[in-house]
Amino acid sequence: MPGITWPPNDTDRNRFLCRLQLAVYVAAALYFGAFALATGAFVPWAIFTVALAAALVAGAAMLLMRAQRQGPGR
Repeated sequence: MPGITWPPNDTDRNRFLCRLQLAVYVAAALYFGAFALATGAFVPWAIFTVALAAALVAGAAMLLMRAQRQGPGR
């Protein structure tokens, strides 16, 4: 079993999955952010916060994979 590595290995599959995660989390953050602003309820704010944090982590993973692809010193 390969285990979990951070940053993710730069493979086509990982790039695709990170892009998909980023799109889903940003869409969820936008939806629940708008819903939270409209209602002021706690649960949409909580979901918005978690989705925003997950989007930031997926974005960081994409940037780190790009740095792996470009190689050291670039």
